Amino acid sequence: MSERPVLRVLVTGSTTWDNPDTIRRALSPLPPHSVIVTGDTPGADACAMAVATGLGLTVQRMQKNRADQRAFPGEAWRGLNQRMLDTGIDLVLAFHADYGKPGCARGTVHMVELAQRRSAEVRIFRE
Repeated sequence: MSERPVLRVLVTGSTTWDNPDTIRRALSPLPPHSVIVTGDTPGADACAMAVATGLGLTVQRMQKNRADQRAFPGEAWRGLNQRMLDTGIDLVLAFHADYGKPGCARGTVHMVELAQRRSAEVRIFRE
């Protein structure tokens, strides 16, 4: 009997995101053995952790570390973004109302661009 492949889904987005319903709609159709990978900030990350836990999905929360801070002074999130993707992400869900507006959503844009370079599927939610 073969083992089911695990879908690894990275959630990223605004630190001010406060719409759990959108995140719930995005996570609800995922297979029950999916793993949700997210960062350590309020907003989309925290909301995704709460929603995923409520849906019974596995959550892998990752934090910025000293290596991230050394590699990217003042922008440790860049290192965290790379490390999260390095865990083998299949799908990136990005939640940011200002995505696509000049000068906005720098961390989310960074993650989306990294994911696209690695050929991961990306879905962007603005509301």
